[in-house]
Amino acid sequence: VQQGTTDHKQWYQRRVRGTMVDMVYMKIARLFVLLAFVSLPTLPIACAQRERFNIVDFGAVGDGKTINTIPIQKAIYAASQVSGGGDVFIPSGGVFVTGQVRLLSHVHIWVDTNAELYASDQPQQYQCISSITTDSGPCDYPVIYAENATNIALKGYGSINGGANDPPNHLVLSYNATTNFITPVEFNFTGCAGYSCRPKLVVFKNCNKIEFKDLTLKNSPMWTNDLVQSNDILIENVTVVGDRNWPNNDGFDIIDSNNVIIKDSLISTGDDCIAIIAHSSLPCSNITVINTQLYSTSAAIKLSSFDKNSTGDVYNLLFNNITILNTNRGICIDPRWGTGNIYNATFSNLQIQTQYFSDPWWGSSEPIYITSMSMDDQHPWTGAVYDINFVNITAVSENGVVLYAQDKPLQNILFENVDVTIWQYTEYSRSTRDYRP
Repeated sequence: VQQGTTDHKQWYQRRVRGTMVDMVYMKIARLFVLLAFVSLPTLPIACAQRERFNIVDFGAVGDGKTINTIPIQKAIYAASQVSGGGDVFIPSGGVFVTGQVRLLSHVHIWVDTNAELYASDQPQQYQCISSITTDSGPCDYPVIYAENATNIALKGYGSINGGANDPPNHLVLSYNATTNFITPVEFNFTGCAGYSCRPKLVVFKNCNKIEFKDLTLKNSPMWTNDLVQSNDILIENVTVVGDRNWPNNDGFDIIDSNNVIIKDSLISTGDDCIAIIAHSSLPCSNITVINTQLYSTSAAIKLSSFDKNSTGDVYNLLFNNITILNTNRGICIDPRWGTGNIYNATFSNLQIQTQYFSDPWWGSSEPIYITSMSMDDQHPWTGAVYDINFVNITAVSENGVVLYAQDKPLQNILFENVDVTIWQYTEYSRSTRDYRP
């Protein structure tokens, strides 16, 4: 570990510019070994031309004002009735406001170039969808949701926009310029609790063969993509962008789900970019994240067990060729509640730059942060963290690597060819220890 100097600052600037070049020089033999334990999912592949259902033909108006929930839902239903399913087409040039719609099996939503689906800010447009994540309340209120569906997709070169601070001050209750922290407007939803009183952009629950491709998903008031108890998921060339001063706008929350690939994507959020979390007795396993850029005011990558019913394990994870920049915590492994174990995770060929942010944001610029502890006496965790590998990691940070075991020891944590440079370059003064999850 080296202390920062002017030379180190120049070195860091060169490292950031050359991040993607540096990562070309990986060890092929080691990569094959790391990939050996990951079972890649069986993923949907489009082979035949699918029938297209243009939402305009069902009465949708892309004027940025008309609420198109009913026309879009009619198009989804029509696409579900054809053999093999169809594509619901959002045409170029329009901003189509919508409330909650339900995606059905074998239906793909295609958002065309320069087209946008924009989430309505009217609470009556959303209904409670039962949630298994008890830490965020009993209900979700998603813009797009699917349950018990197969072969569903969100695709295209347009965008789906949740409207958080877009246009400026939209859904903003207040902004603290000192801490750079936005307090969002909470919707008047029936049955909501705490910060769950905001719409999530996408919730897919108990689904199989899911695909996100080429799309931009942005400005979600709550978690952007919540993938719950689902399997065989491909996320490719996707951009997720949320206001960096907005809380709880996670990029992808992968909960009790299996056989997931995230590749060639960019995620920039205020909250966690990728959170892989056990919330029930089901496992969360066989997850690969490669060739991806992450930016977060919280954690870029989080692995956790967090629910009273969390007995399922999180395991067989590979993170390779990832760039993490302008982020609070880089890699965060922090089970806090339940009995689930976290093991067999490898992080290889990563470039990490972390820094301090203001106190409302959890974390203290840790490039790697692993803890083994309970949330509190009412939220005990009794699992284990073991067999975690860090290989070929370069980090520049205002803090060092944190390993902390309170309830159970951390076991078999490997650091190989890990380089950490430390110096403080922001104006924030923070504790070197922050055990908030």
